[in-house]
Amino acid sequence: MSKNQLFKKIPSDELFIKILNAYGFQNLQDKRSITRDYLKEEGTVTKINNLKSELEKYYLPCKSRTYLNGLTEKNIITILRQILKTRDYTIISHEKYIRGEKFINYKLDSYESKVYNPIISKNSTGSPITISFK
Repeated sequence: MSKNQLFKKIPSDELFIKILNAYGFQNLQDKRSITRDYLKEEGTVTKINNLKSELEKYYLPCKSRTYLNGLTEKNIITILRQILKTRDYTIISHEKYIRGEKFINYKLDSYESKVYNPIISKNSTGSPITISFK
């Protein structure tokens, strides 16, 4: 029985810390931002390739073939996002332009810190408006 749509079982804490360290994070409370250029400089793709055999033990076989082959700086962000999801964390990305060049900054964030603030509008009678999709 699988734990979710990606993993046979939840990755161990030891593997989880190894993966965070491969990306340059010390722990989940690490507040620094990373970019794809940073990942390239640090050789993160090589580090994740070295952890590939361990990761394959946790991924479902069909997902392992999809996500763990042909790794680049772009798709290892997806792997990090998937692993973080098992611990109720995610990656927040922000685009930034410096001298006409686009950079995407990635930062760790917990799901708990996300606040859902729905827009509440009232019609002329003062009652809330309800929208339903059929």
